[in-house]
Amino acid sequence: MKVIYVNVTIPSYTHPLLERIVSKGCDLIMLLPQNDDKTVGTGVKRAEAKKTSYRICYSRSKIKWYGKPALIDLKHILLEEKPDILMIGWPYFLHLFFDRSILKLMRKNKIRLILQEIPFQTPPFGKLGYFKEHPVYNENMELQSHGLWFYLRAILTMWIRRYIYKKADATVNYASCAYDVLPSYGVKREDIFVRYNTSDTDALFEQREKVISTLPMLKVCPRILHIGRLVKWKKVDLLVEAFQKISEKYPDTELVIIGDGPERQTLEQQVLQLGLEDRTVFTGAIYDPLTLGQYMHESSVYVLAGMGGLSINDAMCFSLPVICSVCDGTEKDLITDGVNGYIFQEGNVDSLAYKIDLVLSDRAKAKVMGEASYRVIKEKINLETVSQRYIDAFNYVISKQQ
Repeated sequence: MKVIYVNVTIPSYTHPLLERIVSKGCDLIMLLPQNDDKTVGTGVKRAEAKKTSYRICYSRSKIKWYGKPALIDLKHILLEEKPDILMIGWPYFLHLFFDRSILKLMRKNKIRLILQEIPFQTPPFGKLGYFKEHPVYNENMELQSHGLWFYLRAILTMWIRRYIYKKADATVNYASCAYDVLPSYGVKREDIFVRYNTSDTDALFEQREKVISTLPMLKVCPRILHIGRLVKWKKVDLLVEAFQKISEKYPDTELVIIGDGPERQTLEQQVLQLGLEDRTVFTGAIYDPLTLGQYMHESSVYVLAGMGGLSINDAMCFSLPVICSVCDGTEKDLITDGVNGYIFQEGNVDSLAYKIDLVLSDRAKAKVMGEASYRVIKEKINLETVSQRYIDAFNYVISKQQ
């Protein structure tokens, strides 16, 4: 089967997944914007140019009157390639609504439509009150969900989604929250596929074996670990504050922060003001897999205080218990509270400090939790299982009668 997969870019972690999908018999074409349309988050590491088993195709991108980019060569590419399936996500599926000739072309050529969603911060249809309980922020923690214009756009987006979902043959989603949201837009449960999100778990498992047989890189002590871009919505400042609250009880514990970004200087100043400079390490960004693996293997707990996702998967590959709150929706499929980690109350430093205390106070239980984390990745959410869920979705829509 031939699939055109529209995406904003190819992040470095996605390349192995695409290769695995191709290895399962899929003729895959990645369709990307030719120019930077500002859809990719700041600091997201893209896959470096390399030989791929999938093809990469580019379309000119243009910001349309409704404020979002559209791939203006999409129709031409569909006619030229004649795929069996078009898989497309936000914001590019808006183009299908505003240019109905694309959907008409797809029907004529029997091209199936799959919508890819997270769907994190997507309200149930008609439920504008959702944003009161779940406010939307950007990376700089600036509130986005306010004002008349936001709510007018939210209403319009709901109706657009409802229309496009009715035209779709299936949806592929990052997280199981799709089952709670998409039926309100008229999507049948059997048309919802939850594929989860994954790193290159094959490579991580390989690094894990190397690290286990390698001499320790760090001093032996209880260690709290965070990995990610240092931007406001990661809420690393909350983690530093929580660390200060438990630091007296655990005087030999160290906090390691791996990553770089615009908030680094502010965080370093916070550490100095709290008197934690001798027990907090800022490593900067680390991309060497073996070094990252050593840090994870030699840590006691992984903490994600704010937004994120895949760093949780990576930590679980190295048998770490995880403490997190609201991330990107995937955390609910990864972490079972009290089993392989803890969920703390969003934005509550006392709740976070308490959960860290629970892990550090019972090393034996923390070890059992870490082993449970590893099993989740090994058995449920990995390169093989996620790629197969894509294939299952592709086979499903191909088998549907149009």
